[in-house]
Amino acid sequence: MKTLILVRHAHALSAFVAQVTSDALRPLSDEGRQKAAATAAKLAGLSLHPAVILTSPLLRAKQTSQFIAEKLHAPVEEVKWLNGFFSDEEVAIALRERLAKTDTIVAVGHNPNITCVHNLLCGQIRPFSPGSFAVLEMDNSGNFKQISAGE
Repeated sequence: MKTLILVRHAHALSAFVAQVTSDALRPLSDEGRQKAAATAAKLAGLSLHPAVILTSPLLRAKQTSQFIAEKLHAPVEEVKWLNGFFSDEEVAIALRERLAKTDTIVAVGHNPNITCVHNLLCGQIRPFSPGSFAVLEMDNSGNFKQISAGE
C-alpha cells in the first residue's frame, strides 16, 4: 500500500493586510499558524512517516509544510506543479509518479486544486477548509480510497 496525504495550506493574510504586492508572498495569519501546528500534530498522531513533504512554492504553503515537517521529521521539497496553476490531471499524474518511487508522501497545495485532485483520485468530493487534510491509500491496482481526514 502507498499513502498520500493531501493538505490545503492554512489560513493566510490578504496581500493588502500583509502589505505584499504578490499573491505568492502572502504569509500565514496567526490563525493559520495555529491551524498548521494543529494539523501537524494530528498527522503526527496518525503515526505517518512520509519520505518527503512536497509543497507549493507559495509562501503560505511553504510555511504550512514547515509545521508538518517539524512534527513528521521529513524533508520539504518545493514543486511548481502544486502552485495551483497546473491542471488537476497534471497534479494527479505527478503525485502518482512520486508515489511510484516511495511509500508515503505529503502534498501541500491550494484550493480548488487539492479538492479536485482528491475527487480525481478517490471519486468523491470532499471540501478542504484551510489547514485541513485527507489521508489516501493506493492499492496495488492504483486505486485510491480515503482512510482518514482532519479539519
